[in-house]
Amino acid sequence: MNAQAPDTPADSGDISNTELLPFFSFGDLRRRAFLWPGVFTAVCGVALLLLGAAGNEEGFFWCLAIFISLANVYMVYLWCGKKMPFPYLVAVTLFAFVLDLLLSPAIVAKNKAMPALIGPGLVEEPVKALPLLFILLGTRFLSHARQRKYGVREPLDAIMLAAASATGFAFLETMFFYVPQYGHLISTPRLLVNIFGHIAYSVAFAYFIGLAALHHRRIGRVVLAVAVGFLLSNLLHDLWDAIRFYGDDWIVLSPLHEIVVAVASFVILASLILKAREISPEREFLWPFGTISPYVAPEVEPLPPLPLIPGDGWLEIGHQRTRLKAGSALTIADIPTLGSRSPDGVVAEVLPHPSEPDLLVLRNLSRSSWEAVMPDGAVRHVDPAGTVRILSGTRIDFGLLAGVIVLTAHDPATDLPLSSTVDWC
Repeated sequence: MNAQAPDTPADSGDISNTELLPFFSFGDLRRRAFLWPGVFTAVCGVALLLLGAAGNEEGFFWCLAIFISLANVYMVYLWCGKKMPFPYLVAVTLFAFVLDLLLSPAIVAKNKAMPALIGPGLVEEPVKALPLLFILLGTRFLSHARQRKYGVREPLDAIMLAAASATGFAFLETMFFYVPQYGHLISTPRLLVNIFGHIAYSVAFAYFIGLAALHHRRIGRVVLAVAVGFLLSNLLHDLWDAIRFYGDDWIVLSPLHEIVVAVASFVILASLILKAREISPEREFLWPFGTISPYVAPEVEPLPPLPLIPGDGWLEIGHQRTRLKAGSALTIADIPTLGSRSPDGVVAEVLPHPSEPDLLVLRNLSRSSWEAVMPDGAVRHVDPAGTVRILSGTRIDFGLLAGVIVLTAHDPATDLPLSSTVDWC
């Protein structure tokens, strides 16, 4: 059972129906991150054409502002690669916009009361972090599956939600405060700069909030992480707003100042996202895959009381390892988060590969789809009744649990009977 090349479909010489009409195979497309943004782009494009032809300048720039705002959220979503539902991020953006709209009188009053040098950061960054706090507290009462989908459990979760919250704030600030003062032409550049502005500042704070959520058991480090994030976000925000202190003699340097701060903010934003991907507990299942090396399972030592046969395959989930041999079945006792289609509770079975009898495959008999990351980094969706090759280093996401297939490298002198499931402590 050594690692082999990924599955390649056999060439029968005929053109299949899915090859002839691939656009009717909608199931895989719905799982990709570009479907609904593509639909939204088409809708906005048509709306812009109609508004431009009608000479509706105000409607044109409002539609363009909405498109740019959601494009910023989508860009951060792609960089993070976490499979959080994109409509959920849009909902968070709308929630942040409404919340900031209700708080806007207090925000304006506090900004005027605070020193101009530090006021914007101290007032606006906590406001943009409020949706994260609500989500962090509210999702604690949800099931583990919903927490994983909607909650703040790690830096990547916090980064994506912060980008959505910052976008809602930036849209409100631009369209309701700057546009009435400077006109609609100001909306496009301000929202384009949002990726280097409010999003970058909020992400600088959110990364450390997510880090605190990931390592919440050490209170001292949690407080330190949140404090560092708050100071960093305030520093970036106040450096950008420092342009207002240029006098008439130095105003020519203000564009250079903004470029330097924008580039520095973007470098910090990108660095935090890359580090968040690296330390994510789900880093092997991030989309799109390829920014980090695929997980490679190490060869494991044999169980001391029970010597192992060379090439034994095991499914490791936490401290439990279940042996994978031809004809064996895995039940909900082995993978408790899966639902079985049969009364006996079987959720998977091990079978010989149909064209390579020496190679084993794991067949999905559960009600859920799995996601597998092969040793070469390729990502495969394993729908019910589908199979995945049993290759060393393959990671499988079962939903709430993730497992890894390992092969033992021990060459025992004797062959002793083995139990199917062993707890490794």
